[in-house]
Amino acid sequence: MISPELDLRDLDARHWTNWWHLLVPPRVLAQPRWALVVLDGQTPIKVIIAGAGARGAIEPPALPPITRSLEAWATLLDVAAVIAIERGVIAELSAEIEAQLSLAQDYAEQGLIVLRALKRRANHGVWSEPPLLDLLPTPSYEAIQRTFDLLVPDRSALVAYVIDDDRGRIHSSIIAVKQDGDITRAATHRAIADLVPEVGFARDWGKGYKRVLAAVEERFAKPSVAVFLERATVLRIVTGPGDQLPRELNSRNVVID
Repeated sequence: MISPELDLRDLDARHWTNWWHLLVPPRVLAQPRWALVVLDGQTPIKVIIAGAGARGAIEPPALPPITRSLEAWATLLDVAAVIAIERGVIAELSAEIEAQLSLAQDYAEQGLIVLRALKRRANHGVWSEPPLLDLLPTPSYEAIQRTFDLLVPDRSALVAYVIDDDRGRIHSSIIAVKQDGDITRAATHRAIADLVPEVGFARDWGKGYKRVLAAVEERFAKPSVAVFLERATVLRIVTGPGDQLPRELNSRNVVID
């Protein structure tokens, strides 16, 4: 799915950063401090505060008994996110993951191995707040690759653009080319900015997206899947009910080409 020889060019650091921000829960962005708590049974033996204004390692405070939710811990530690791990699980995780990883595996496959190992111990040695491990799916790599191959033919491009809510500029973008089953090249809008100026496109992206598609075909490959939407729309889809995406499509807040 992702080539080990992935060619990365024309990357806009702001766009990459904004993609990360779209994946992070809003409250974590608002208060970008988090805590790592190492446990011996139910007893915290090490607490590390990281992020903005972080204090680093601190004396483990008195914390209530661990439950399925660590929300109370986050409040007491004055952080937006908490990861707690039982110290005996650290060695187990390391051994299990190391035994399954190989250099021949795709990056996505390696990531799924790590995620599955963590999910197996969710609330049984590993806890998090927000409870991301409970929410993240872990499909098989083979199923993902088959779906990817069905949706995205070789020698075609994937395009995804998120536009700032005020339509002043592009919030984040990615242009990726697939070859022989893998993503072999990736860039951001910077690669075609001379053909499609950013500010002009963002101002009227609902009509101007076809210029982006034409530029991508000229510089990379013919797009097989392209998605365009604004940042607020992304957040509504992620946090809204299951039918939010169809609603946004019907309202033309999302363009899929």
